[in-house]
Amino acid sequence: MLAPLSLPGMSWFELINAPVQLTGAVATAAVTLLALWKGGAPERIAACVSLAAFFLSPLAQQLGGLPQPLWGVAAVDATVLGVVTLLIWFYDRQWLIGAWAAEALTLMCHAAKLADVTLLARGYVASLYILYFGFLASLAWGAFEANARRTRAAGA
Repeated sequence: MLAPLSLPGMSWFELINAPVQLTGAVATAAVTLLALWKGGAPERIAACVSLAAFFLSPLAQQLGGLPQPLWGVAAVDATVLGVVTLLIWFYDRQWLIGAWAAEALTLMCHAAKLADVTLLARGYVASLYILYFGFLASLAWGAFEANARRTRAAGA
């Protein structure tokens, strides 16, 4: 989960200065609230993990910076992938496949940057944002899916 690129001494509000960063912050808040409100246990777990990753990523960026791979962010993303993998193991939810795919592709982007540090930094970071939005879309779908499951169970 890539949060805004950070610079030492800057507040969180100063970090959110680009449209993609502002969109990511708003989407994270909206999807997290939706998942906590309408989701079941796996959606709530994923929402909390996603929110934690959103706040940890700027701190983790200090461990490595461009043009190298963002090692700290890669570690955060690997942790999120591990949690989603465990959720797939224990819960039968379709949205988890999309979330897992987004996270797996995110780690592949980190691996690609590791394999070739001459990859353009803008493309590397943009791919991380795009995949994060895919993860959020899967999580939002999961909240609606969980709500539909409850509605069907209540009507049966």
